[in-house]
Amino acid sequence: MDVQALIRKAWDDESFKNALLRDPRAVVEKELGVKLPEEIEIFVHEQTPHTIHLILPQKP
Repeated sequence: MDVQALIRKAWDDESFKNALLRDPRAVVEKELGVKLPEEIEIFVHEQTPHTIHLILPQKP
């Protein structure tokens, strides 16, 4: 499963979306079948018609 699949699943499954918002690390680890390093942080924000999220990538 990739990021796009996680997004589609969240659109289709309200309880999955709520779990992803509540505990993104646990959900991502379970869905991708991986254990993420402790220093990795995951943030999930739900976009609404009244919010804009701008992500600044790490500078190369």
